[in-house]
Order: sequence, then C-alpha cells, then structure tokens
Amino acid sequence: MKTKRIHILTHPLGANYGGIMQAYALQQVLRQMDYEPVTLDIPFDRRSPLRRWAEAQVRTIKRFAYDRSRKSECVVLQHTARFVEQRITRSSPLRSDEQLREYYRQHPAHAYIVGSDQVWRQLFVPMLDDYFLRFIPETDTVRRIAYAASFGVDPIDIDPERTALYSELLSRFVGISVRELSAVSVLERRFDVPTQWVLDPTMLITKEEYVAQLGLREKPSADVFAYMLTDTPYKEQLAQQLAQEHHTGCQLFAPWRHWTERGGRLEDCILPPVEEWLEGILNARCVVTDSFHGVAFSLIFGKPFVAIVNDRGGCSRFDTLIKFFDLESQQEGAYELVSSPKPYDVATVAKRMATHRARSLAFLQTALA
Repeated sequence: MKTKRIHILTHPLGANYGGIMQAYALQQVLRQMDYEPVTLDIPFDRRSPLRRWAEAQVRTIKRFAYDRSRKSECVVLQHTARFVEQRITRSSPLRSDEQLREYYRQHPAHAYIVGSDQVWRQLFVPMLDDYFLRFIPETDTVRRIAYAASFGVDPIDIDPERTALYSELLSRFVGISVRELSAVSVLERRFDVPTQWVLDPTMLITKEEYVAQLGLREKPSADVFAYMLTDTPYKEQLAQQLAQEHHTGCQLFAPWRHWTERGGRLEDCILPPVEEWLEGILNARCVVTDSFHGVAFSLIFGKPFVAIVNDRGGCSRFDTLIKFFDLESQQEGAYELVSSPKPYDVATVAKRMATHRARSLAFLQTALA
C-alpha cells in the first residue's frame, strides 16, 4: 500500500505563536485530505552543541535575570510545548544533516512540503539547502512542494552564487507557491520556476473551525488587544491611545517580555497558552499588532485592527494583505499603519478569503495528486 505520509519542513516550534498556528493549520488541512502529516523537528541552528552551549551561557550572563537552563526553558514554554505535543505530529529530533538524511532513508513519504513562513530567509535559516530539499536525491520521485513559502524580506537575502543551485533544486518541485505577491516574480525571474500565490495556512481554517477544534471561549471584550513581537515605545503608545479614545482598557500581550523583564521568579516568566492568545484576538474590540499572524487572525475572526510595520524591515507580507483584502494604508514616520480601528467590511473580507481559500486548497490537492 502506498504511504500517505507527508513530511513538512517549517520553522522550529517554540515560543512563536504564529509559527505554531501555521504548522497546526497545515497539518489539519492535510489530515482532512486523508494524509498523515509529520513536521520534521529540525532546529535552525546547526552549530556545534559546544558552541551553542557557550553562547547560551554568555546570553544568560548578559540578558537574563534567571538561569535559562533546559529545565527553565521547559517551565517557560510549558503551555506552548503542550499545544505542540497535543496538536502537531512531529518527527524525532533531527539535530544534524546526518540525522536528517537517515530519517529520510528510513521513513518513506508521499511528499515533502516546505513552508509556511520565512523558510527561505537566509538570515534565519543557516542550513538553507535543506529547505530547498537538497538532501533528497534527484532520482527520488517523491513529490516536492512549497506551500506559502516566504523569503521574509524584499529584496531577498539569498546569496547570488546560490541561484543556480536553487534553480536546479526548485525545478524538481511539482508545485511552488508563496505567501507574498512580490515573491512570485522573484521566483519566476531569478530562479526560472512557475509560482503561485496562496493564503497562509492559518487562513485555510475558518473562525468557526478554530473555535470548535480548539474549544475557544467567545466572551466579547471592550478592550484593545495589543500583540507585540518587538519592543518599541511607539507601538505601545498607539495601543494605549486607541484604548483611551474608546474609553476602555488595553491588554498587552508581548511574549518577549517573559524572557527579558520578568526577573526573579521563574513562574512569572511562563508564556501564556496558545488558546489564550487566540482568545485575546477573538474577543477584542480592536487589535494592535506588529505581527503578520496577528493580522491574519484579526481577519479570520473579523476584528478591526491596526498593523504597525517598520518600512525599513520589509512590508511585502503586509502589502499582500492590503491588495487582496482592500485594506487601508498610511505612512507615519518610519512606520506603515495598515487598516484602521474602525470596523471594515467583514462580509467582503470573509468572501474574498473563502475564494482564495478554495484556490489555495486546489493548489495543494493538485500538487499532492
């Protein structure tokens, strides 16, 4: 009997709420198609264990008020780790190129899927060859697919001398899709491969499905929900300003603070559950965020939002949402503000998302067939 297993290469699943949810969503969709998805447990950091340990000690001394040992990390990540353990099927840890190749040899698959998120961003992925599936021999007929892969920045940061190699590797893919519109022309022009734009995996699942699957509690709040990935006073000030204008409170959800500011008691550093993050968006009056997935779930849940984007860091992933969902955009200093705290046409956005969801699922089904 032919295997239905599908191996997925994506970001490591740790404290990144959006990364966890895109991995969850892609697996859910593949299960609905009657496949058996397995996310490969590959760390982005392939330096020697000794070097990683030494650098961790330096960071501990310089930045953390508590001992960031493996035990401490397990305590801090206990809720996100529980979600991953219960909801996402993973391989055994693959901590070297040798282990990855051995896993490939021992576990036949129907397909390998690369994506989603910034899996082709060289700065984040030092072993980038693996994410173009170089470890799979050319003679293997396993189906190679890129789903909603992202370069993360525009222009892309891949070394020009790697272009010929990656063009050859991409020519072996049966289907290539990307998350940003700008990446379509990059792949077709620089790597000479046909490419399709698709929705981020999180948008392949509806609001009603998320609520039912994850048992989310709907308790509408008047508060502004501020989900921040990076620390910038301007962002918090904007969130507080919106809360004041609406005569309500502001709930700040900033995972980075758990690592850098909580100090003394380890229990105070525990990251909230993934479900709590989703409920914060689901029940908010308005969302203020600097996160792509913060915007994605605002659209999925039909919530007014303001996305704060540093135009020096690349806005292509947000520009894609502006075009396809007809959102507002304005420039304010070094930042681009996407959408507004006023209710947008939720029905129109939902209709467009449903259309693109069908097209995205069709791409995936065709590539897997």
